[in-house]
Amino acid sequence: MTTFGSLLMTLLATTSFAFKSEAPGKLLRPNFKEAPECSSRPEFLSEVRTDFSSSLTHLPQTLLVARDVEYYVEGKRGEDAVKLHGYQSFVKKNAQVVCGKPTPMGERFSLVAPTLIDNNQKPKVGQSLWQFQIMTEGNKVSFWNLKSSSFGAEPNLENLLKASGATYKVYQRSHDEFELLVTKKEGEITQYLSIRYDSIGNAKAHN
Repeated sequence: MTTFGSLLMTLLATTSFAFKSEAPGKLLRPNFKEAPECSSRPEFLSEVRTDFSSSLTHLPQTLLVARDVEYYVEGKRGEDAVKLHGYQSFVKKNAQVVCGKPTPMGERFSLVAPTLIDNNQKPKVGQSLWQFQIMTEGNKVSFWNLKSSSFGAEPNLENLLKASGATYKVYQRSHDEFELLVTKKEGEITQYLSIRYDSIGNAKAHN
């Protein structure tokens, strides 16, 4: 199977990542691991971007396929600082906790974002929405994601993001690469999600 075909199958599936193996018939459990403390913010938060697209509805007619995603959470929970950073490659099909500073109480953060954006006048494969989560348990962190069923109630990507309380910006990084930056602030905690996409033309070029 080609690189693009394999990537497309991954994003259309309901597979989740960063789980322990369980016996058949049992629910999958998050795989919590110890992680180094975050010494700095991820580069995607300070990166200079110039080609800003006003909204998802103004994207060119194309199929955007997620290549990778970074998820970063920072802020304070009472007197405790919170810093959590996860990375997911859809090409290599692996999710990892980059770094994390959990609070004494367990935490769970979640954002929903599209991994397939089919903006063609006649959709080729449709949209795919995934849920990304960072969870803590004691001094350990887990980063995982899986396909979401939210499209059943609301098929519009922009409305779904707004309903979640998040704001977003879309950037065209090159003629065949795009980025969606999602931000959600609740109290003293801010969540950031960066998803980088290849257009279908760029994906073919990598085969």
